[in-house]
Amino acid sequence: MPSNYKIRIAVCDDERKACIEISSMAKKILQEENIPYSISVYENASGLLKDIQNGVSFQIFLLDVLMDEMDGIELAAELRKQKNKAAIIFISITREMALKGYEVSAARYLEKPLNEEKLKEALMYCCCNQQEQREILLPTAQGQRRILVSDIQYAEAFERGTRLVLSNDAVECRLKFREVEAMLPKTLFLLCHRAYIVNLTYVKFIRKYEFELKSGWIVSIGKGRYAEVYKKFVDYLND
Repeated sequence: MPSNYKIRIAVCDDERKACIEISSMAKKILQEENIPYSISVYENASGLLKDIQNGVSFQIFLLDVLMDEMDGIELAAELRKQKNKAAIIFISITREMALKGYEVSAARYLEKPLNEEKLKEALMYCCCNQQEQREILLPTAQGQRRILVSDIQYAEAFERGTRLVLSNDAVECRLKFREVEAMLPKTLFLLCHRAYIVNLTYVKFIRKYEFELKSGWIVSIGKGRYAEVYKKFVDYLND
């Protein structure tokens, strides 16, 4: 997976002013969280569906519920009919149709006027889930190996390459440590030492100067990085 991997987001609302507001707020949140992204804006459902049918893909949909031509629930149902598993966040002036959101496995249902903190929570939830479902391709002695990002507990610099410890395995690849670091989402992974990257979802304890993972593995934290690492770990738990 290239290091410039972006979360691709589609905003669909039949009111132009609402499209601008939603996309601007989403851009601000993603930039502050240092998450690479692209946002496409649609003022009707047919234009969005046409692009999808032409091969355009998105990981997150921000959909208005009440639209004239095709409402957001109908649009989401069509996406699910096409086996589209992207995250869906509904935005509406009313909660009357919120229960219908569950029928199309919506991630969140937000009310207008849009609250930035609630949108941030929804986006971060969806981004983390999408990042966990990603796969990366690594060159190993046995060939190119596909690895699910969520299976990686930590990575370490190893000889001339990188060693990744997985849930049930370990993989040595020929990519440099910094190249592997660039492939891993910063929403989940933290550079805690010049030679170690840890997946924060696996952390059980933090101590000076180490993480203990749920599996029992110990991952070192650089002495000069400890304060920053501790803060980022606490921020991760609070998000």
